[in-house]
Parts: sequence; C-alpha cells; structure tokens
Amino acid sequence: MVEQVLLDAHDLEPPEPFERATAALRGLQPGQYLKLLIPRRPRMLYPWLDEHGFEQHTLEAAQDAFEVYIWLHGDRACADAITGTRTD
Repeated sequence: MVEQVLLDAHDLEPPEPFERATAALRGLQPGQYLKLLIPRRPRMLYPWLDEHGFEQHTLEAAQDAFEVYIWLHGDRACADAITGTRTD
C-alpha cells in the first residue's frame, strides 16, 4: 500500500520549501512518497535528492504550479503509483 505525504509550499519563501521538503524526506519510509506543491521548479532540491537516494517525477500543472513527487530510490510500489509504469 502506498501512502502520500503532502507538502504545500505555495505560500513559503525560499529557502523554506527546501528546508521543509528535506525535513519531510528524512522521515520517509518505504511505501511513502512526498507530493510537493510549489510555484516554481525546485532546482536546488534536485541535486540533494540525487545525493540522498531519492527519485523524483516533476509535473508542471500550470505556469506557476509544479507537482514534485519524491520517493526512495528503488521503491517500485511508489514509482509505479506515481508514473503508472512498471520498472521490472
């Protein structure tokens, strides 16, 4: 079973979205993913994700609305739930 952890960062000023996202990710368990709602592409977060063993999928929902889905590297249940594809 896959569980979503939601972080709406639309009203936060940098660097608070980065700080809150990384704090939430440190507690992420297998079977959980973070859905980050943010008004800009979180470019500073991507290298951090790579360095700390996370995968991500970013959708641009509108010009100033991004949805970033983040899960633990290798968590196939989350990857399948988010991308809708099998990684086998």
